[in-house]
Order: sequence, then C-alpha cells, then structure tokens
Amino acid sequence: MGVLRTILALLALVAPGALHAQQPTPPAEPKFEIRRVPRAHRNETNRYRELGVGELGFAFSAYYTARSYNISDISGLDNSLATSWLYSFDPWGLGSRAHIEWRITPEWRLSFMPRADVAFGILNASYDNIHDFNQLSFSHSYRGANDVQKLSLNLEFEFSTRWRWLWWINKFNAWMVFRRRDIRANEAVFRDPQLGAIDRIRDRERVDWEQAYLFGSGTGVGFEFFFVDESYRFLVGTLWRPFNQVVFRDKGGITNGFEIFVRSVDFELTNQVGLYFEAAVQAYLPTDEFNDIYYTQFSIGVRFR
Repeated sequence: MGVLRTILALLALVAPGALHAQQPTPPAEPKFEIRRVPRAHRNETNRYRELGVGELGFAFSAYYTARSYNISDISGLDNSLATSWLYSFDPWGLGSRAHIEWRITPEWRLSFMPRADVAFGILNASYDNIHDFNQLSFSHSYRGANDVQKLSLNLEFEFSTRWRWLWWINKFNAWMVFRRRDIRANEAVFRDPQLGAIDRIRDRERVDWEQAYLFGSGTGVGFEFFFVDESYRFLVGTLWRPFNQVVFRDKGGITNGFEIFVRSVDFELTNQVGLYFEAAVQAYLPTDEFNDIYYTQFSIGVRFR
C-alpha cells in the first residue's frame, strides 16, 4: 500500500504539467498604436495654427490704402497741403507689409514688420496764391484755380515684443508728399484804387512743385483682444511719438504727438490666406512754423502665411 500511495502521488504531480504541455499556445493579439499629433495651442482651429516654440514664422500682406494728411504753414498766406480733411485724400494707393515672428517661449515672441506703400490723389480748389509783377518790387495775393496732383509715400519699420496678448511696440516711420500745383490767377493786373491798372502779373499761370516730409519714431503698447477666437484676432495700440522732424516749404521743426491704430493680427480665411486691415491716426503739436499737422490712413487687403 505504501508503494501504491507513492505512485499515485507522483502521478498527481506530473499529470497537470503534461496536460498543459499538450495544449497549443494561442497566437498573440495584434496591437494597434495610434499616434496623435499634439496641437501647439489649445485654441488651434482648421484655419489657425499657433507658431511653435523656437519656430520662425513669416507672413506677407498686399493691400489697398487711402490716406489724408496735412501740414499748415502759419506764416502769411496759407493753403497748406490740403484745404480740409475731407478733400485731402489720396484715394488710389497700394502697399505691402511683411511680418516676421519668432516665438522664444510659450509666452514671449518677437515681431519685425517692415512696410511700404504709395498713394496718388488730385485736388482742384480755388484759393489765394502769391504772385510777382513785371515792374513792381512787391508781391500780392490773388485768388485763383489750383489743380493739384499729389504723390505720397509711407515707409515704416516696427519692432514689437509680445507677451501673450500685450504688445510693446517701437516704430520708425516716415511719410512724405510730393505735390504739383498748376496755378492760374483770376486777375491779370495790379489795380490801385486811385491810379487804376499799374502793372501786369508776371506769373499769372505757373506750376509750383512742393515737398513735405515728416519722419521720426514712436513707442507704446498694444492690446490684443484675447477673448476673441484665435482666427479673428485684432490689435488696438497707442504710441507716443516724440522728436519728429517736419519739413515743408524749405522750413523745418521738431514736434511730438501720438498715434492710435487698429489692425488685424490673425484674421484667417483659410489656413494660408487671411484678411489684413488697419486704420491709423497720427496727430502732432504745433511748432513755430507749422500747425494742423496730422496723418490718417486706412488699409485693407490679403495676408498670406
């Protein structure tokens, strides 16, 4: 009995291993690995892609622009660059602007924005002009027609440091006007109240060429409307513009003023094409030679990235 009991015990230990060895090994289940491309920003959309940390982004804008401006000479006769804001527009203009952006950290970015645009305008008005005479040694003002053709140029370079939705902006820009005036006086002679006609106007019909320049810099802050969808962001900024040089009619002066602007940041129509728009106003304090110094501009166009 003892031997039988030992044999049964050995069979009980060996049988499970033998049964397990006889069962086939099931094939391994296939594993599927799904990789998801993480978004660089939680607000990315099909039309907007956030610039990654360390990346350099480039965008180019081409736009239509119109502007109105003025510089008034305060000495004596003054017809200025324009008779009024409404009639001083250069309505036919084209321009381009580049935006180079470097994202340093998730919160900080640097932006470099060069820009150039040109516009043309005409103005036909009647006002007084100074005329000389053939014999008389003095000059006199006569009312006459002024057919004006204007060409204005705006050059700008902006450097901005951006923290989330707050911009610190430094801008260097110059706008200049080249004007051709076709002058025609309404009268042809100088008349004395007692002696009558004394002398004839030497330059009753003449063409005058004039230039005006304003160049300087500005510094300020901008507020980006962060609560608007990423695809439709725009920026409101204000700049203080100290030490701006003004030149008009061979006279010059230093003035300071301010600038307010509204412009698009990422107004995306598709993931490559967006809308660019901007409206800006510059106003300056009078100097010893000039007053009524301002510059306004509106631009709208297409942005490529």
